[in-house]
Amino acid sequence: MKKLKRIVCILLTLCFTVALTSCGEKPPQEVTPSGTTENAENKEISVLSFNKEYISHYEWYKDTSTMLVRSEYTDVTLDETMEKTYPLLAKTLAETSVMRKRTMEEQKDNFIATATDEFESNNEAFSTYVSTLDVQVRRADSVAVSILEDYGTEGSRSFNGLNYDAESGKELGLADVFVDTSKIPATVEKEIMSRIGEDKPAGDTAVIEYFKNTPEDSIIWTLDYNGVTFYFNSGDIAPTNFGIQIVTVTFAEYPDLFNKKYTFVPDEYIVSLPVESSFFADLNNDGKCDELIVSGNYDKEDRYYYTLGIYTEYSDYEVDWFAYNLQPYYVKTVDGSSYLYVFSENAREEHRRMVLSVFSLKAGYIVNISETDTGLLYRGNNVFAVPTNPDELLLCDYDDYSTSLIFTVGEDGMPINK
Repeated sequence: MKKLKRIVCILLTLCFTVALTSCGEKPPQEVTPSGTTENAENKEISVLSFNKEYISHYEWYKDTSTMLVRSEYTDVTLDETMEKTYPLLAKTLAETSVMRKRTMEEQKDNFIATATDEFESNNEAFSTYVSTLDVQVRRADSVAVSILEDYGTEGSRSFNGLNYDAESGKELGLADVFVDTSKIPATVEKEIMSRIGEDKPAGDTAVIEYFKNTPEDSIIWTLDYNGVTFYFNSGDIAPTNFGIQIVTVTFAEYPDLFNKKYTFVPDEYIVSLPVESSFFADLNNDGKCDELIVSGNYDKEDRYYYTLGIYTEYSDYEVDWFAYNLQPYYVKTVDGSSYLYVFSENAREEHRRMVLSVFSLKAGYIVNISETDTGLLYRGNNVFAVPTNPDELLLCDYDDYSTSLIFTVGEDGMPINK
């Protein structure tokens, strides 16, 4: 809970009024029609359902057109269909939600007071105060749940990770997931320096020193489907101009490091991705991580993306976009295929409509398959269903509202009605 008090930053543009990975996987496991998986210990692993709420507040100076504060944030909680099965997890997530909202509301109120004073003192030099937070589901199954917070104020960016045991609702520490935490620093250093290369930003011992001098509750990590991902904010292990450093220590490459309980995962899943940030998955099924980045050039004045960029170690894809939001998801299907789902809101249409663009990531090469007028299922009151299960996608078909709301990822990667 202490991590919720971090105030960090990025501009995040989202639609607040309209409905809208794995590295080195084990051999395919037996998947039942219900979407559960039986692992080697004969335990069923099922994918959990979540909801995501969008909250926004815009404060203008009296009756003028000057916006003092723009506050936009999201919140995720366990879907009520899961609450009876996972009551302790539901309770923990609900309590975290209350704290998260309180923190963001307090920040908004502080910004309004400060911005008002600043505007009245020198309105010619004034710039709108921006407070944003996007909460993303990184893992959601009956073994573990992991949440990534991408939040803050204008001008910088940082992350925060929250990880839970699904059955007990207990927030996990590194000692719960790793068999021997003393091996973490050297392992992370090896992985991250192999990506940075010879141009080591702060010497050979930067990562070791970071772990030595940083309290465990300040170390940022998520328990993903393929391993544990560590996030080093700007300046943590390198000069600030190097930006955020991210590395995944995978179950496949370091099997002896992990508590086996958390290495059993579903064969298919969906992961929410932060924009302009590295995500690691085994895209060519060789047991090693490949980097995937989704980005877009953003027009701050009109608040829309005018380009979309997708990058892997093998392929680049760039296109004009014109969308009011950018919500990417990595999709891994039961046959081992990897796809990228990008939900966005078309900025060129007179009436806003949601669009889902689907890309194949086979062998790390990006191919635009197609797009469809489809958005996430709208629950009401600015709440949407979070996509977590490729076999049970809760979507809205904007061409035909009578169409079934449950979709599955087809053989070509496109969602099809079940």
